[in-house]
Amino acid sequence: MNSMMSKLANKMARANIVRLVLLLALFIFAFLFIQKLSYKAVVFIQMPSELERGGPKKIMAAAEFRVMQSREVVKSSLKNALHLSGTREVAIDADMVDRIKKNLYYKYDPESLSFELEYFDRSKEYAVKIANAIAEAYILDYSSKLNDITSKTLQMMYMKQLDAEKTLSSANSRYEKFCSEENIISLENDYALLSSQYTQHSGELAKLNAEISIAEKLAEKNMIYRPKPSSAAYSLPARETGAAPETRMEESEENYELKKKIRDSEIRLAMLKRKYTNVHPLVKNEAALLDILRNKITYRTELAGALKTSAPEPKPAMPGRNDQAIELLKTRRNAYISLINQCEAQIKSYPKKKSQIKSYEVEIAKLENILTAINKHIDATRISQTELSDNMPRIIEASNGARINIAYFDLSAALLSLFLFLMSFKVEAKALLLKENRKLANYKNVVADDFKFKVLGHVNKGEPLNFEDPSFSASCFAYHQKDSRQSRHVGTIRNNITGQLDRNTGVAFGLTSLNPSEGKTVLAANIGISAALGGQQTLVVDFNYKTTCPPVAEYYKASNDYGITDIVVGETPYEEVLSATAIEDLKLISTGMFPPNVHKVVSSPVCGEFIKQV
Repeated sequence: MNSMMSKLANKMARANIVRLVLLLALFIFAFLFIQKLSYKAVVFIQMPSELERGGPKKIMAAAEFRVMQSREVVKSSLKNALHLSGTREVAIDADMVDRIKKNLYYKYDPESLSFELEYFDRSKEYAVKIANAIAEAYILDYSSKLNDITSKTLQMMYMKQLDAEKTLSSANSRYEKFCSEENIISLENDYALLSSQYTQHSGELAKLNAEISIAEKLAEKNMIYRPKPSSAAYSLPARETGAAPETRMEESEENYELKKKIRDSEIRLAMLKRKYTNVHPLVKNEAALLDILRNKITYRTELAGALKTSAPEPKPAMPGRNDQAIELLKTRRNAYISLINQCEAQIKSYPKKKSQIKSYEVEIAKLENILTAINKHIDATRISQTELSDNMPRIIEASNGARINIAYFDLSAALLSLFLFLMSFKVEAKALLLKENRKLANYKNVVADDFKFKVLGHVNKGEPLNFEDPSFSASCFAYHQKDSRQSRHVGTIRNNITGQLDRNTGVAFGLTSLNPSEGKTVLAANIGISAALGGQQTLVVDFNYKTTCPPVAEYYKASNDYGITDIVVGETPYEEVLSATAIEDLKLISTGMFPPNVHKVVSSPVCGEFIKQV
């Protein structure tokens, strides 16, 4: 009995010792656990939508997100936080930075350019200041880097602008030099005047040839050639026959006409000299013609004076007495032949000059277009830089104003649920994320395996809105709630669809689903609104004849009286059934009246031609 009691006492003693050890371990663990309790500070940073337009900005955001996790940013933020809290200067070593980094957690969404920063610390004020300091350091660094990129882009564009201006100036100089060397003012007018001179000289040459032929025939018959008053050899017969002219040469009718021609030629020459240089072909031709006319009247005047003073006796006709008139006519003919040859050479060079001028004009036009495009790019970059400088202070204000979500952990709950405490920060988020990923993966597998389509995105269902709007239905969240998560999802799907269309050179796409009532109509209506608000010309065509869901026209507050049925059955042009909406770039073609046979309408050749046409 005693032995049994002693054994029992020994067992109880050992059990008490074990209990004491476990209790001591529990107290030690609880003490250490309480030391680890901390506050959680969360900062959410959302970049404005206008900063998402350029691809380099997204790349910069991702790169800056990695920079935000570096030791330098943490060290700078820690110094800033200690300065704000009034702490004296503290030597910040690598161990302190590592401890800070262990309590930092980041989440980055590259599509929406959103960041979520979490920091844990036992001091509530210290946690808030560290989280804010790191967020502001990131935003300021991001703004500085984007400004540097914009400045470098502007500098590069200014260099391109300078090169384009130099090239354009060189082309203009070569063009002006060519026109100056060739004495070109207006090529078409020059060509018309040359053609007119060529025709005039050719007519004079024909008259001279006819007159020379007559004089030679008379000489062969030993007859005296008596030229007409309009002839170049007029008054020669008076010298040969000894007969005095009937009137003074200076006062003859022919002399009057000749002086009139000289006066007209002088006027034309003065006008050409005001317009062209002295070496211009038109000026040269007119000056040569004026010299011919002046020589002609000088010769006739001298001849008339000689005849008046000498008045020789008439002599009988002798052979070869027409040689002087023929020689004078041939001299005039040679002068006109020379003028005609000059005109022909200048006219033949016209196509080459025209081609050269055309090439200069095309080159100058191309350079001007390039310079215009560079100037537009510079203006757009300046506007982007101005928007960036205007929006960055608003980002900092938003991150500070959002202020931190403080999470306080209950000590009693921590003692009862140690494992849940250790996993409380990540378990719920990971479980929800895993659940959503599993659902999305299953849906993607079904679509990829059964239908061989690529999933371009998904939209989570939200709470329906309840209000009246004259422009669009409450279900059009892309119009009423442009900054909501659903609107961002729709924008992502629209961007993915646009990328697919660009690669396949397509201009249209359709929406369908596995099961009814999955939101095809709502999604189509919101994608159309998102595309139209993005500046794209958008046409939404509703082929859903089912009566279980409202048509797209009801969402767009448009009429459903005319539509696809009228186009296919009634052969109405689609422009007449096109419905406008509250957005200028968004148009709608609804289903119209319900047809007796929907399948026949949708599968008809007219429907196919309509789709190709739009």
